[in-house]
Amino acid sequence: MTARHYIAIVLLALAGLVPAGAATFATQRLQAVAKALQLPGLEQLKPGSYTHYQYRQHALSVRINSNNEIEHIGLCLFPQWRRDVAVSPVYDFLERSLLERLLPNLDEGVRFKLAGEQMVFVKGTPQTALAIDTTHANGFGEERIDFRTYRVTWQKDGRECLVVSFPMDYQMLSGCDAIELDSRFMRQLRRFKPHHYQPRQFDFPEHTSTYVAAGDTFLIRGFHNELYYENRDGTWLLADGNDPSYRTLSNMLLSMDFAGSPTLTVSLDQLSDEKTPLTVPYKHFLQLCIDEGCTPFFGIKDKTPEGYKATVLMTNERAGYVHLMSVTVPLYTVENKGNGPVRGYLYVYIPMHNVSNDYFRK
Repeated sequence: MTARHYIAIVLLALAGLVPAGAATFATQRLQAVAKALQLPGLEQLKPGSYTHYQYRQHALSVRINSNNEIEHIGLCLFPQWRRDVAVSPVYDFLERSLLERLLPNLDEGVRFKLAGEQMVFVKGTPQTALAIDTTHANGFGEERIDFRTYRVTWQKDGRECLVVSFPMDYQMLSGCDAIELDSRFMRQLRRFKPHHYQPRQFDFPEHTSTYVAAGDTFLIRGFHNELYYENRDGTWLLADGNDPSYRTLSNMLLSMDFAGSPTLTVSLDQLSDEKTPLTVPYKHFLQLCIDEGCTPFFGIKDKTPEGYKATVLMTNERAGYVHLMSVTVPLYTVENKGNGPVRGYLYVYIPMHNVSNDYFRK
């Protein structure tokens, strides 16, 4: 290429006649939706939320994340105030899925996936969504039934106009297959930037030196999220000694306030395309899961001369899934107040209705 040709291309790009860059997408599904819509200037949008595009005179919702990836395209059905006040994984799914069912030129691969998704229109059709008033969402309702099914309703003038049910299946909600979900989770963990969080608050007793902050259990008593505190010179701090060691392990694996800084080396299950282990601060994993809406639980499986084997569960009741991580904690890490390595073997986005007491006897 001559210098003259190079200069001409640069000038054309500056004039907007040549795309300044290609759009990147958080999922392959979104790339297919964008191809069908042919939205002008999509690749030039900066991180943020946008509603200036339209489909059949209905506003679209487009969102670009901080990594300049297009992470959502759908019909605009939910105002931001509702997303902020009543967080739910179904908003993006409904906006994207209802749009997909309206697109006549959608990729055949996505059409095949749509046909296999058990979305039942009890009342109304995808076209009904085009008449939904997007300025408010007071007429919207969401039910979760036995960790298996969502049932959502829209009302207009006090009467149901659109009623849809679909499985609590995070693969379907996200638009990803299992391999893509694995890759997405590891990508998010690799990129994770810690931020301010709201610690749990307790009313500590006045006349004792120890305190157990009782939490919940998951399925069996062995999986709990209790935290153990000690009063040191008038200040309540999380226990980090090795006697008894389960207190340190519980605090270390469940709390962002734990003083120590364990390092996690995590691998996904052997069927995943993500074969290379990832090493990050353990608290990055913990905070990422909490950001997703997960509640952490912990249980000890075994103690050996070398250390401890335990299970960490991140349960998300609203989205109907569990992250399960088998961890190995060397004795050195516990004796060093949590400052040391932890090894994890992770399964992500397990449907919650598949998890039972028998699951942990395998």
